[in-house]
Amino acid sequence: MIRLVLGAVLLSSLFRIVFLQEAESEAQIEERLGKITESLVSYQRCRTDSDCRANSFCYDNDNTRVGLCKCQAGYELLFRNRTDYSCLKLATWGEECEISAQCVDNLGGLATCQNTCGCQEKTYRYPYDGRCYRSVLLDDFCRTDANCILEDGTYAFCTDGQCECNIGLRPSADRKRCVNVRNLGQNCSDDYQCSFIGNSVCREICRCAVGYVVSRNETTCLKAATYFFDSCEENAQCSEFLRDGICNNGNCTCESGYHGFETRCVRTARIGQACSASEQCVPSTELLSVANCTAGVCQCAPGATDSSGRVECSNNTSKVRISSFLFALCMLVYNLFIL
Repeated sequence: MIRLVLGAVLLSSLFRIVFLQEAESEAQIEERLGKITESLVSYQRCRTDSDCRANSFCYDNDNTRVGLCKCQAGYELLFRNRTDYSCLKLATWGEECEISAQCVDNLGGLATCQNTCGCQEKTYRYPYDGRCYRSVLLDDFCRTDANCILEDGTYAFCTDGQCECNIGLRPSADRKRCVNVRNLGQNCSDDYQCSFIGNSVCREICRCAVGYVVSRNETTCLKAATYFFDSCEENAQCSEFLRDGICNNGNCTCESGYHGFETRCVRTARIGQACSASEQCVPSTELLSVANCTAGVCQCAPGATDSSGRVECSNNTSKVRISSFLFALCMLVYNLFIL
């Protein structure tokens, strides 16, 4: 009798287990499986390991309920959707891979897989942490020193969100390298080193380019004047191409008693004064038809006028006659006393 009772109890228990398993609704299964997806398992349902893909096993299952496929130790779930998943080993620089996700953990989000792990095009591997970074030009926005790779493979510094050269260096014109700054008169190897001083070039040493002169303090290159009355700051600007020129009140002129004629300073002689050359009588070549040096004296040409007022000549016949009379008188006195 006792045996019959025990047998009935066992049969009842087995029936209850089978009944409960069969009674578990699809909604209940979804709810239970949904809770274990936080354990980085796939969405692939399974009853045994054979239901799972390579490098994975059936997790949270038993003889009475469905489980989900999970990656084996040493493998990572690098891809999954509702119908597929992959369990693969993580890889680092130069190691074999199947998908880029294997490389990202070690090389960062800019990693890529082309049979082996590497960096995407136009990105570089930073040697200090081994990860991939995008390169930016000097003075551009950066997040880390790794963004500031230079043309020669060295690195600038990311300071306050901007790639900057080390102290004493400056960005080249193309902003791809840091240049050792050289001053005027110092040895140099290329124009870049001198280019931070405006209008300078490298000719074994940094010097001013043609058309410019070095300033008094030897720190800048100033434009040389090519005409009298060009603006200036220092005398050197007025004497490079203008003989005996000086800088006076911000313009290139000559010393008192002289005036500029073409590119040189000559002694000034007014109408009726002694002269040795016609340029002493006029300030420019176009006025040689107005006055010139005749018989050692500055004289107006007969009937000549100067609308600019730079020569004391007019077409007033009385003035012309007076000037001619004075000249003739001077010549008479000269001949009487000398001869």
